[in-house]
Amino acid sequence: MIKINRSAFSIVEILVWMLIFTMWVVSVYSVIIKTLNLNDYNKNYIIASFLAREQIELVRNIRDSNYKKVQVYNQLNPSTSNHTSVFEVWKYYKIENDISYSNWFSVKINEITDFWEWVSELNWKMLNYELCLNNDNLYVHDCSLSNKKTIFFKYIKIDPIQYNDLSWLKTIDDWFKVTSKVIWYMKWYHEFEIVSIFTDYKRF
Repeated sequence: MIKINRSAFSIVEILVWMLIFTMWVVSVYSVIIKTLNLNDYNKNYIIASFLAREQIELVRNIRDSNYKKVQVYNQLNPSTSNHTSVFEVWKYYKIENDISYSNWFSVKINEITDFWEWVSELNWKMLNYELCLNNDNLYVHDCSLSNKKTIFFKYIKIDPIQYNDLSWLKTIDDWFKVTSKVIWYMKWYHEFEIVSIFTDYKRF
């Protein structure tokens, strides 16, 4: 009678164990990668939400400063006496804090003149409103060599408030809608958007 020695693993058993171990390593690696990607997305989402909310607050700051200086509520720069420079509907603007001592007002806003929404928000035109980090780790639109580029882009859009009256669209005077949007591209396209209504509440 022939006795079989089972003290050692066969080649088939070794291959099976190698396959099981490889599958375990791949599954663990996949979970780690997904967790890291989710952490990156959550971090960027939080940053984008803060940036979008900040833009809405800056518009509110402009309106309230206009009231304080007894000027039109939607003037772009409340530190000047020129009332002709106001928010215009269907237009896009860059808006950010301006804490330099040389300025009379702490908000800086500029129109984006070559913006094409819905065509491609991630093309060369976005260079006009990309965000960079300055030496104080503040997000600014100034992307000079001294500032570090980020993956974020932000802007606001001004729209009229309209309603349907006997099949005609009418615009409500002294009201406008602000869409604050932050977009970024990391592996794929992402965006965060807030919409707020601003009114000339001193009129009511």
